[in-house]
Amino acid sequence: MKKIMNQGVLMLLMLFAFASGVLADNKYGLKDKIQDGVILHCFDWKLSDIQAEIPNIAMAGFTAVQTSPLHQKEPLNSAWYMTYQPYDYIIGNGLGSESDLKALCAEAHKYGVKVIVDVVANHTNGDLNYVAPRLKDTSLYHDYNGGTNDGDRYSITHGRIGMWDLKTEDPRVQTIISEYIQSLKACGVDGIRWDAIKHIGLPSEGDSFMKNVVDQTMYNYGEILNTPGPNADQLYKEYTQYMSVTDNTYGNGVTQSFSNGGVSSSTGNLTYRGIAANKLVYWGESHDTYANDPGDGWSKYVDQNYIDRSYAIMVGNNDATTLYFSRPEATEKNSIKFGVKGSTHFTAPEVAEANHMHNICAGEPNYCVHTDKLMAQVRKSGVVIALSGNKAGQTISFANGDGKGGWLMAGTYIDKVGGGIFNVTDATISGTVGATGIAVLYIDGNVIKEPNVAFNPVDGTSFSDATLSVTATAFNATSAWIQVNGGDKKTFTTTTTINVGADVDYGKDITITWGATGKDENNAEITKTGSVTYKKVKAYEPVLESADEVSCFLETAETGIKIWVWDDNDASKKFNTADWPGDAMELVGKSAAGKSVYKWTYSGTTTGQPTNIIFTHGGNKFAGASDSSDKGVEFKNHGYYVETKYTKEITKVNHNDIVLPGTDKFVYFDNSNSWANVYCYFYNGKTSSTTWPGVKMTYDASASHNGKTGWYKVEIPAGYTNAKFFINDGTQGTAINATNASTTTVVNKGE
Repeated sequence: MKKIMNQGVLMLLMLFAFASGVLADNKYGLKDKIQDGVILHCFDWKLSDIQAEIPNIAMAGFTAVQTSPLHQKEPLNSAWYMTYQPYDYIIGNGLGSESDLKALCAEAHKYGVKVIVDVVANHTNGDLNYVAPRLKDTSLYHDYNGGTNDGDRYSITHGRIGMWDLKTEDPRVQTIISEYIQSLKACGVDGIRWDAIKHIGLPSEGDSFMKNVVDQTMYNYGEILNTPGPNADQLYKEYTQYMSVTDNTYGNGVTQSFSNGGVSSSTGNLTYRGIAANKLVYWGESHDTYANDPGDGWSKYVDQNYIDRSYAIMVGNNDATTLYFSRPEATEKNSIKFGVKGSTHFTAPEVAEANHMHNICAGEPNYCVHTDKLMAQVRKSGVVIALSGNKAGQTISFANGDGKGGWLMAGTYIDKVGGGIFNVTDATISGTVGATGIAVLYIDGNVIKEPNVAFNPVDGTSFSDATLSVTATAFNATSAWIQVNGGDKKTFTTTTTINVGADVDYGKDITITWGATGKDENNAEITKTGSVTYKKVKAYEPVLESADEVSCFLETAETGIKIWVWDDNDASKKFNTADWPGDAMELVGKSAAGKSVYKWTYSGTTTGQPTNIIFTHGGNKFAGASDSSDKGVEFKNHGYYVETKYTKEITKVNHNDIVLPGTDKFVYFDNSNSWANVYCYFYNGKTSSTTWPGVKMTYDASASHNGKTGWYKVEIPAGYTNAKFFINDGTQGTAINATNASTTTVVNKGE
């Protein structure tokens, strides 16, 4: 009996383990085949760092994770591109060992995530002194010493790209690479990314590498940048007999169109050239477009948000897979180091929810909608939307596929990214896209069925007017209520509109809680609750820190703003501290129109003033930011520019946070940073009025000073009228004395 019980327990455990495995594979909706899902490129990450992130990678909807090359023997912290110059085809370098790779694969497979390894098989190092002894034999390499030319297929497959070009048709070379592939497979690797595959010949060209080395039991995709050469369409068709291929022209084109303020529906798409979508890999950016020199690596200067918009649209394509690139910490080519963990932005809702939509809609046709405002991929079970240029937080409406029905099911949806409400009919899809400029809808749990209250504007909206109009709409509810900052409840049944913010100080939040009562699927009464938050922010008033500073302002809806500044009359004068696209401008506030206001102040030692400027965003010039001679626009000191157009000169010097001695008995402070506590420390050159952090300032809503009402203020102590004033947030600091009371930290010099 005991033996039978143990067998039963064992059987239960086995069943539980099997069930757990199934759940692990399906919990996040990941696809069984890599091509059907999406790929995360953990560029230059250590294997242990990837392993630690596997749960997050799975939750973000990635079917596969791609590593950088793992062949010997590049150490940690070397330049990233050195690992693309193999020493030998044996597992193990600074990213991890063979055992580390096995551990990564085992952990990934628990979650249903597949592992792809980048393999460089076309070439070794540019100097054979830096390869393993078995690879020093020059007969293993092509003897064509010319470079490569996209118009000459022989040069592509036989020429050197700065490194010794392996003779991939040679059985000796094939054996070395094949053994390496099989060693990766034995560790649990599921797929291979073939670097520079267009430089490896095809069977029709007398090279049997594809037949003999590429393991068809694994997933394979090859890097083909721009074109494989003359007769490209035929070459693509032959390559895709053995693997999927990259379509960088399409990906780069879509990304550039978003960053330039437009949208593109078909730029370079190989599907229009007869290549099956299920043999394509798209990307918004890759390690080549990010990590190389500016001429090749333009995407490093593109704001991550525009990359995300491009990625979302490409993810919306059926059959093709899409690769998402984890950006390194560094940007300059030689500063990007091997083994340094990159960005984890892949977990952001605008990325993860696009992945989930892709997985849910796998196998469904996609209908690309393309207007001057947006691009969308409409599927049977979902839609992904990306607004063009700097547009965000907008209400939009566009065709549901062809607008004749049969595409996304009619109903009311909640945007999984921004939280806005979308109404879908057979003809149209309408709703409000949130701040990211990306919206994702899908049927799986996303159609509103339970009682709910949606808000317009969406949760998280900031406003600078005195009040904000908010509309609350109840769905699937017999009754609903809202409550502003804990005040009285307001009940309604369908929709209601209220104005909020009149009694709230700038810098403070407004929270609206809500409740909705309705019926569940079993017709039982249920109540759901939630909340949204809005922030009241003071419109920024541009001021100078000093009257003699060299500076300018830019008001724009764009992000990632930089400025290129020079004196066209004297090339020896340098006003930039950074290389093109220039110095980063400081985000100083929001305008009344809701746009960002940036400021540049010259901090160097060059005398005089510049004559010309070019404003940039994402590495690109603003439209209208430069004339045909590339002279930019005229620099006007203290000038205020709106989308590159000069509008006015700023003359006001920053006295908003202080009062000059002799003009008032109080010190005033705006508290634009929303400090929880504000103190003023008085020091007259000999003594302080009290110990650090000084006298606590209090908010006075009726205080009027310098044309503004509502200030934090404190009365100036007797004997300190001409003292220096140090405004602070009350954090621990060092007592100020005659030695450390630098004028650079003085709020008011008291002169």
